[in-house]
Amino acid sequence: MKYSKILIICFVALISCATPTTKEDYLERFERFVERVETNHHKYTRKDWEWANERFERYNSEWYLDYRDDFTVEDQIKIKGLIIKYHALKNKESVGDLLRDLFKDDVNKIGNKFQEYIDEDLDEDLDKIIDGATEIGDSAVKVLEDVVRALDETF
Repeated sequence: MKYSKILIICFVALISCATPTTKEDYLERFERFVERVETNHHKYTRKDWEWANERFERYNSEWYLDYRDDFTVEDQIKIKGLIIKYHALKNKESVGDLLRDLFKDDVNKIGNKFQEYIDEDLDEDLDKIIDGATEIGDSAVKVLEDVVRALDETF
């Protein structure tokens, strides 16, 4: 009975050590994982690749989903870079196809936001820009008139 409690405690400790506890921990561990694969991939056996693929899937799905709402755009770019690097090391596949697949959703989201801005706010912002330019232009004309008047009076 005593040994089973110790075994359970060790098992829970092992699992908690293996799972990232924060967004920063996730990013750091994912980066170290990909660096380790990069360093050793040329001598990986089939078993090594099975382990790496299993680990990668946890970073790419399970653990990613735990923190996805916390990632900044910079974090997302870093994560996608790690995914690309891993796939390139593993498959030597076309990085262009992988990039297109990874960034398609992001580009669509940005495009949708841009279209929403055009539909809802662009006209108002253009009116503000035109008003500002008119004020600047009026001020510039006034300054120019003052300079010409001062020159006339001087000469």
